[in-house]
Amino acid sequence: MNKWKTTSGAAGCAVAAVLAFVAGTHHDLKTSDDGLAFMAGLEGCKSSAYQCSANVWTIGLGHTQGVEQGDTAEVPEIAQWFIDDIAAAEKVVNQQVKLPEGPKFDMAVSFVMNLGAGNFRSSTYLKKLKAGELDAACNEFTRWVYVNGKDCRVETSNCLGIVTRRERERGICLNGYE
Repeated sequence: MNKWKTTSGAAGCAVAAVLAFVAGTHHDLKTSDDGLAFMAGLEGCKSSAYQCSANVWTIGLGHTQGVEQGDTAEVPEIAQWFIDDIAAAEKVVNQQVKLPEGPKFDMAVSFVMNLGAGNFRSSTYLKKLKAGELDAACNEFTRWVYVNGKDCRVETSNCLGIVTRRERERGICLNGYE
């Protein structure tokens, strides 16, 4: 299966198109192509602003900075936001812990992208990474299944996708990409 095939239902925005644009752009990202495709596929691509499960205005591939209701974007702008957001998450990871490039690094970036720098800095996940307990750190992903106090494991929470995301992050962190 081609890792660039994931698309969203939003007109004018496809994960594959954004990732192709990213691939053709000069950048210094350390996240692997598999990691970029993984995160982009989980976020899905939306060319119009929407409120995510945490009620934050979001656009593109999970971009939130400065997004307001009614905002729209085209592929080049979405790709640049994605690059900038990944670069910012990589910077946070690199400031906190030294990880070799690969799946464990990619999943730390995914954590920061989805949950934020503050949650990363205060997490048991990071404490275990710093202690060199890498597999134990990977198992911390499945603890992060709450959005605005809602337990996403409960069907009526309307955030079941978070549970799936955490399981997938845990699996890649432990076993790499398959």
